[in-house]
Amino acid sequence: MLLIGRFGLLVGAFLVLASALTALLNPPGTAEFVISVVTVGLGLLIVVLGLLAVLLERKRHP
Repeated sequence: MLLIGRFGLLVGAFLVLASALTALLNPPGTAEFVISVVTVGLGLLIVVLGLLAVLLERKRHP
């Protein structure tokens, strides 16, 4: 579970950084901008789930 959580943090951080950069470079109102913003939200969700997995695993094995 710890490995899954750490991988989730890594993938989520990559998604957030890459999509935020793409959202900044695309003009608002375009399809690319909307997809980038949705991907930022998805990346944040993955980061939160990864943090939750890491914290639950550390709580289970002190």
